[in-house]
Amino acid sequence: MLTRIRLLPLVIFASAFLFVLKLGVVWDDTIALTVAVPEAAASSAAPEEEKKNEAAQGDSPAGEGKAAEKEMPAPAIRPAPAGYTESEIDVLGRLSARRAELDERAGDLDMREQLLNVTEARIDDKIAELKKIEETIRGLLKQHDAEKDAQMAALVKVYEKMKPKDAARIFNSLEMPILIEMAERMSGIRFAPVLAAMDQEKAKELTVELATRRQLPGESNSG
Repeated sequence: MLTRIRLLPLVIFASAFLFVLKLGVVWDDTIALTVAVPEAAASSAAPEEEKKNEAAQGDSPAGEGKAAEKEMPAPAIRPAPAGYTESEIDVLGRLSARRAELDERAGDLDMREQLLNVTEARIDDKIAELKKIEETIRGLLKQHDAEKDAQMAALVKVYEKMKPKDAARIFNSLEMPILIEMAERMSGIRFAPVLAAMDQEKAKELTVELATRRQLPGESNSG
């Protein structure tokens, strides 16, 4: 009966520990997914750039053949748009490229924000589930304490009805924490004959433990 009482807190603690491990795995998976999104975008852009380079290289032999047959005239230089100098056009081109880069980064940030929002929602769900488990554990602990109290009360009644010598013989073999609880629950009139019939060393040890537990804080230093 006492073994069953001790096992229940261990089972409750193990259930809570497994749930915390499960929550940690969910967080690690989400972080890995967040890092993988920009890498996937970069890897998809690389093949397109390689195709453009191959196409440019494939056109060069034909251009060289035509140049050998007939010298082509130099391409005409396009004039700058009205109102803009070449330096201004160059600046505008750089600004346009920078804008495209910023837009791409903004897209990556939006994707990460969405993933973080999903992760936050999942964590909130897990926290709510953890709170339910906590409430269940508290209920089980209260039930466990109530059952233990009822069992100890029943045992006390049994020992109080026994002969002092028979009860003392059993008390001599009990562990000290259980023995202390039994002694504190028994009435003084019932416990005194049992203590007198107990083994001398066991009775002495029990007496010291009971006196220590009942001693007020700082009483030993009051001199």
